[in-house]
Amino acid sequence: MRQLTFRGYLDSYVRYLAGRDTRALSQLAALARTEPRLTEPLLLWAVKKGHAARLSKLLAGQSDLVCELKTLMALERGGRLESALAAEHPQLRPEYSKVWRSYVARRDAPARDAQLKLEARRRVLALEFVKGVTRYRMAKDLGLNPGNLHAFLAQVNPSKLSLDRALELVNYLEAA
Repeated sequence: MRQLTFRGYLDSYVRYLAGRDTRALSQLAALARTEPRLTEPLLLWAVKKGHAARLSKLLAGQSDLVCELKTLMALERGGRLESALAAEHPQLRPEYSKVWRSYVARRDAPARDAQLKLEARRRVLALEFVKGVTRYRMAKDLGLNPGNLHAFLAQVNPSKLSLDRALELVNYLEAA
C-alpha cells in the first residue's frame, strides 16, 4: 500500500471541508469566506498543487491571506514548508500546524493500528493459555474466519484481523 502524501491528504481534506467534490479554485476560494476552517488547508493545498499564484488573484481583497500565501510559497520554494509546519514555525499561524498534525495522524494510522493489533495478539496468546479456550471455539463464538484467526495468532499477520476484531477477541477471552 502506498503511503499517504501531504499533497494527497490536502486534496481530500479540502474537498471534505468544502462539503463538495470539487477542485475548482474559484469555488473553493468563495467557500473559504463562509467556511473559516477551509482557509488554511486551502492555502496549503494551493501551494502544494502549484495554484498559489491563481489563488492569490482570487483573494485580492484579503491582504492578510495573500501575505500568508506568499509566506507559504516562499517556504515551499525553499523546500522547507513541511519542516516548518512540523516545527510550528513562528511565522505561521498555529492553524497550519494543526493541519500538519492531522495529516501525520492519518499517515501514521496504519502503523499505529498494526502495533495495537500485535499487542492485542500478545494478550490473546497469554489469555488463551490461561483460560483454556481453543481457537476453534474463539472463531466460532465471535464469527471469525478460522484461517484468518490462525494467521493472526500463529503467523503474526496483523492484516488478517481488524483492530476492532482483535480487541473484541481480547474482551471475549477476558470475560471467559
